[in-house]
Amino acid sequence: MQKSSRALTFGCRFIFWFWASNLQGHALKGRYRFFRAACMFITAWLAFLPGLTAYEVPLAPASVHDAYVLGQRNDQMTADFLNPYLKQLKEEGVAGPHISEIEVLTPFAQVVDESRKNSTTGYTEQDAEQGYRKRGETLVVRVSLILPAAYPKTDPQAAPGSPGASPQGQNTPLRPENFWQNFRFSVKQHGKVIATRSMRNKPIYSAATKDAPSVLVGATVWLEYDAKDAPSEPTAVEVVTPEANTISAVFDLKKLR
Repeated sequence: MQKSSRALTFGCRFIFWFWASNLQGHALKGRYRFFRAACMFITAWLAFLPGLTAYEVPLAPASVHDAYVLGQRNDQMTADFLNPYLKQLKEEGVAGPHISEIEVLTPFAQVVDESRKNSTTGYTEQDAEQGYRKRGETLVVRVSLILPAAYPKTDPQAAPGSPGASPQGQNTPLRPENFWQNFRFSVKQHGKVIATRSMRNKPIYSAATKDAPSVLVGATVWLEYDAKDAPSEPTAVEVVTPEANTISAVFDLKKLR
């Protein structure tokens, strides 16, 4: 796919050169300027088309630059680029914790995402390069787990002064932050499981209000893989719930950058 992008860019430049070399007189100057502008636009546009660029490992310096610039835009073009990397999930009839979304970030998409998040903080291209080198060639999978509205519940047996009770004698919500460990995560290509390099999580809490304390509402789980172990092929992210239901989201790395 990356070769296709280069071929199209080269073809555009060749046509521009051929036309320019055969122009005669001033009558065609207007067409010349228009064609030159069109070629420049198409060349720039191709650089950001995920469908015409390949899942790249390692990233070339020019690719890091492209990813940084795209993230700094932080506009609809950035959102459209990142959209194929995220899948929203809706589990019907699930009473317990459920999966709300799964995201896969290639090395290129990680640079875009980090640049986007820091687009208003003076984040520089050098920062993007250093961040990329620090992360290395990784494929990151993010899974968002959400607890139902009625969970966590108060403990009806908690007595005033006992663990789980507030100073006023009212029970406080239980906060089992390790609930995500009841899920099992795996990434597969052609049915073969890719070894997980690392895993981390972060609990998600609701904002406290005057009438209600902050409570656990979910968790985000990040799984990290060596990008060299995940070639440019369809990749399935599978999550097995505590109820033994398997939720799967497939990302075709051939169509991502």
